[in-house]
Amino acid sequence: MLRGFSAVTKFGLAAAGVAIALAAMGGASFAQDAAAKAAAAKAAAALPVTGAPAATDPAAADKGRQIFTDYGCASCHTLGDAGATGHVGPALDGNPNITVEFVTDRVTNGQGMMPSFASQLTPDEIKTLATYIAKVAQK
Repeated sequence: MLRGFSAVTKFGLAAAGVAIALAAMGGASFAQDAAAKAAAAKAAAALPVTGAPAATDPAAADKGRQIFTDYGCASCHTLGDAGATGHVGPALDGNPNITVEFVTDRVTNGQGMMPSFASQLTPDEIKTLATYIAKVAQK
């Protein structure tokens, strides 16, 4: 009987250790997320203003929608304006965190399953895409 109790105790301690380790990893990701946000803000500030479309320009919206489609964003994300119904990544419609800065950071740096597109898109294209998504995402 004592052996059974000992095994249960060991299992409980192991589970507690896993929980503590997961909590510690979560804490590290918060710090990493804050660092990534700071880096993205700095990168966004460094983007050239020339060539970046105005949010109200219909041609800019069309260009942003085209980039969204051409680079496969629709296969992972939901965005009504683009007819996107992906279910892998977070839905862009209904997400109050969608801002130009947020989208610029994620597209430039990636995070989790989201890859970085910095080597595939120019800074102007990233800005066009971010502006488009922030403007059309249903809040």
